[in-house]
Amino acid sequence: MIRAATLAMTLFCSAAVNAQEDPFGFMPDGGRGSFELVFADAAERAWALDQVKTVGEWQDVIAARTPELGQAARETLAAYLSVIAPLAGGPSVTLPLDGRDIALAQCMSCHSLFTGYLMQRRDRTAWLSTFASPFHQVIELTPDEREIFADYSAINMPMRPEEVPPALRY
Repeated sequence: MIRAATLAMTLFCSAAVNAQEDPFGFMPDGGRGSFELVFADAAERAWALDQVKTVGEWQDVIAARTPELGQAARETLAAYLSVIAPLAGGPSVTLPLDGRDIALAQCMSCHSLFTGYLMQRRDRTAWLSTFASPFHQVIELTPDEREIFADYSAINMPMRPEEVPPALRY
């Protein structure tokens, strides 16, 4: 019970802090933030980064550890871990970019974030197929990064317009 209350308060506070510090804090976490909440200490992180699991297996682990974490956050973290783990370097390793990071770093240089990304509904295959177009082929992403982006986008997009700050709705 205490762990659940602590996690709930941490999620609430981190969302509030992110919204104040990060102009894109309204976007769902891409996996890295949830990773630190689900695997709270160095030993847990080392264990997680040493595992080879399917998305479904990761979902079971995450749900058992933090049942109060929302479904989309669980799915996003499970998809992220299924691509990046095992990861050498131990618990202090810098985690690879997650789907949110990739979307912000790559999509906004050409597209309106609101109409070109946040409001798009596509499945994983359709998001992956965007990289087949000539103008997307030049984006320097590894196959793993493309998978991470596609998983994140399929799970978390489209957002509801009211979830996006008015200044970014264009």
